Amino acid sequence: MNDVLSIIKMFTAEAVSEYSIKDSSRGDGDFREAIFVTGESGKRLVIKLACNSFTTAESISMWQRCAGEYLKHGYYCPHIFASLEGPFPTIEYKGHECVAYAEEFSKYESVEMVDETEPYRDELYIMTARIAAQYYDYTSIPSGYTLFDLFPGDEMDEVTLNALEFRNYCQTLPECFTEQSDRIFHRWEENRKALSGMYHKLPFSVFQADFNDTNVLVDKDGRFVGIYDFNLAGRDEILNYLFREIFNGTFEEELNEIMRALKIASACYRFSEEEIKAAPLIYRCVKPLWFTRVYELKEAKDDVKAIKECLDKMEYTQTREIDFESVMRQNEEKG
Repeated sequence: MNDVLSIIKMFTAEAVSEYSIKDSSRGDGDFREAIFVTGESGKRLVIKLACNSFTTAESISMWQRCAGEYLKHGYYCPHIFASLEGPFPTIEYKGHECVAYAEEFSKYESVEMVDETEPYRDELYIMTARIAAQYYDYTSIPSGYTLFDLFPGDEMDEVTLNALEFRNYCQTLPECFTEQSDRIFHRWEENRKALSGMYHKLPFSVFQADFNDTNVLVDKDGRFVGIYDFNLAGRDEILNYLFREIFNGTFEEELNEIMRALKIASACYRFSEEEIKAAPLIYRCVKPLWFTRVYELKEAKDDVKAIKECLDKMEYTQTREIDFESVMRQNEEKG
């Protein structure tokens, strides 16, 4: 077993002034610790050790490349680097075979740590569109938001998992809801099947794939500067990515934000004809049975009226006509 100081010496030749350890493990199959190191010069770095299905030398190399590409486009990302000897080593640590790598200590705070920030969602949509426009293909590893592929270690994609959770929970509802809930689930299956035939023909790129407030970085004045945490990074399609990143509020509020995001993205990303055709199906596959909606259904408990309202909203979302095309083409003349 390696002690902490010997691990630190793998990544820096500088004498250590102090260090601290943070455990961010998530269950038995996902061990993670970070060692925050301050050298005698005051330089800081974070050494990360992980034993899980998605952290490998290959995936870390991809995260490193992904962060570098974002940086090239003007978005700050802490540098990811290997050991002084070159590779991302696998070491025995606290009873785990961990892959180790290091990151530059972030120069900026995340949004959740700052009291007042400037609006930054627009900047995230622009950033995503700019990365999408590069059509990066330097990895075959799918992002954590993958729709038809499998993220390393997963048995099924999250959208399917949510749909099955919906179906299983509906089996506990009063019999009067059986016909409608079956209809909703079967329609989801039909939409997914229709989308599966065209999905992998859509343009893909490689995204950071997790811009929640813990990962969005702002300067001292609260202005957006960049992003970090590439654990879910990978190959994905921009519509799936944007639709999945927007999940707050009512169905209508959520859709309004999606349309706004598409409008903003279209200023620097030209949606293909295939994407325009696929947009309604992606929306119908991802949104009606998303985990937030299944949670709302569960919260209705035995309130028959509330259950009916939840199911009606889900079904309406599966069938409503939405004019994605006009928004996705809005800035074509500028391209």
